[in-house]
Amino acid sequence: MKKAVMVAKETIELQDFPMPVCGEDEILVKVKAVGLCTMEQRYFTGTKEEYPFNGGHEVCGIAMEVGSKVGSTVKPGDKVVVAAITRCGDCYYCQRGMDNMCANGGDVQIGNQLWGPGGLSEYMVCKGYQVYKVNPDMPDSVGTLAEPVACVLRSIEKAHMKPGDTAVIIGGGVMGLLHVKVAKLQGLRVIVSEVDPGRSQVCLDCGADMVVNPLEQDMVQLVKDATDGRGCEGAFYTAGGPKAVEQGVNALAKGGTMVIYGAVYPKVAMSIDPNKIHYDEIVITGLCSTTKESFREAANMLSEGIIDVKELISEEYPLEDIEHAFHRAVSPETYRVVSKINEE
Repeated sequence: MKKAVMVAKETIELQDFPMPVCGEDEILVKVKAVGLCTMEQRYFTGTKEEYPFNGGHEVCGIAMEVGSKVGSTVKPGDKVVVAAITRCGDCYYCQRGMDNMCANGGDVQIGNQLWGPGGLSEYMVCKGYQVYKVNPDMPDSVGTLAEPVACVLRSIEKAHMKPGDTAVIIGGGVMGLLHVKVAKLQGLRVIVSEVDPGRSQVCLDCGADMVVNPLEQDMVQLVKDATDGRGCEGAFYTAGGPKAVEQGVNALAKGGTMVIYGAVYPKVAMSIDPNKIHYDEIVITGLCSTTKESFREAANMLSEGIIDVKELISEEYPLEDIEHAFHRAVSPETYRVVSKINEE
C-alpha cells in the first residue's frame, strides 16, 4: 500500500509500505477520504518541521477487518469515521476523564522515525475505540468533518450558553463556519468577525445574524450596541491573531466566556486587562481536540444529516495529487480540501 509522507517543507512522497496487520483490539480501515486540516497544513508549510510525517486525522473509510476483542458494533463492510488521535487510557489525564489531553497521545516524534496520525494512506489500523459507524449513504467527504464538528461541539459547550444568548465567532474560515452552524442549532444569536467580504457573505449564508469587519468597524462597540450594551455571553476565537483574541475578551458581557479554539502561530503574547476578568467574572479557556463522546455526537449528527457541511468542502483530489491538494488547502480561496483515496 502507499502512504503520503511529508519529507520536507512542501515536499510529499508516495512511499510503499507493507499492508498493516490487524490486531485483536484493532480495526483495519480502507481509507476513502481525508480532510487536509490546519494541523497537516502547518507541516506542509514548514511552520512545524518534524519530518518524516504521515498526516491525516480527519478520516472516513470502510472497515475491512475487525479484531476479535473489539467491543464496538462495527462490522466488516461498514462505513466508518475515525478519531485518529490515540488515547492511552492509563495516564493521569485519561484517568481524570480528560482523554483529549492524553500524555501519551502519539503527537510527538521520536528520533527521526516516521510518525503522525496516518490517515493519508490507502489503509490504516486503528484501535477499536477510534472507529465509529456511520450511515452507508453519507458522502465520504462529509465524514471527514466528524473530527472538526466534534471539536466545535465541545467549544460551544464550554461557554455554557443558553438559547437566545449571543455568540461572537472570530474568523469566518471552515472552523468559524462550523461554529456558526452548531451555534444556530443550539438557538444562539451569532455575530461573526471577519475581514474578507466573500467569506462574510458565506457566514451569512450559513446562518450568521450579523457580520462585522474589525478592520473597518469597532467590533466591540457593535457587539455591545447589538446586545443593549451588555456584550456577548460567549466569544470563540478561530483565527485572526492575538488582537482578535483581545477583541473577543473585551466584547464579553459580565459572566461571559472566551473560548480560544484556534492556535496562534507564531507564538506571541497578548494584552488583557486583569480587572476585566476580576470585576466582570469572565472566563478565558481553551479547546484542544475531541473526546470520545463529542466524536460520537458529531458522527451521529453528520450521519443523520442534522448538520449540513457539504458547502464547506471546496475541492477534492486523488492521493496522487496530494502536493497540489495541499497547495490548494493553504490557499485563502478554499475552505476544506479533501484527499480522495481508494476511489474504485
